[in-house]
Amino acid sequence: MTAIIARAALAPMCAEPSLRAEQTNQLVLGETAAVLETAGEWRKVQTGLDRYVGWVHAGYCAEVADDDAEAWRSQAGAWSLGAVVKVGEQRVRLPLRARIVLEGETIRLPDGRPAKVVEGTVAPSAQAVAAARAKAPERWAAEYFAGAPYEWGGVTPCGVDCSGVVQTTFLARGTTLPRDSSQQAGCGAPVMLDAIRPGDLLFFRGESSDRITHVAFAGEADTLVHSTVSLGGMVQEPWLPGSRAAPLRDRLVAVRRLEER
Repeated sequence: MTAIIARAALAPMCAEPSLRAEQTNQLVLGETAAVLETAGEWRKVQTGLDRYVGWVHAGYCAEVADDDAEAWRSQAGAWSLGAVVKVGEQRVRLPLRARIVLEGETIRLPDGRPAKVVEGTVAPSAQAVAAARAKAPERWAAEYFAGAPYEWGGVTPCGVDCSGVVQTTFLARGTTLPRDSSQQAGCGAPVMLDAIRPGDLLFFRGESSDRITHVAFAGEADTLVHSTVSLGGMVQEPWLPGSRAAPLRDRLVAVRRLEER
């Protein structure tokens, strides 16, 4: 069996092997996946991070032996916190959560090219986790995803959906969550609906179904911190009676707490 390593900043994962298909997830630069099936230039893959399955075009990735993918994972111990690097004369943007190899003041990209950080930060994973944990998760999310547009299947500030915000926020804290909100609702400790605290995850059913379709962080002062297509992206907004988001109160079906504080 072979594997892929994302060498593009973002590699769309699609529901079908077509550029016209729905994007359901993304591989971020440096992330890996096992190849399950091949169809021309497309690879059906299962991510190493959360076991998510989808189709990725081979042009976004390097296809390697399993042992080489494992070696890359063991070496790629640094996280981009939103950096720009210089590769020769070319500037390359590394999205939040991109994984690279840190070698002194030089980084190594998945395709083997050395680069220098010219903007932003690349940090060893342990340092990135410690810095993230020094902030409440909803505050970290609001800061790092400020201004991010809504994008179905997105997981970075370049474009992100509701569960993508949650997954990347906790990944930065050293905790791996499933990709979709319906799966994330099974993580952490259950909380009574009248005992919500900032940082809790709030899960909402759809407008016309009982299936969980949305997740938000509970914020300070009875606010929601979330990515919502209704407002075009990442926001912190009140959901008190009479507010735009107030109707979500009737659709709240579960609250989960992943961290005590």
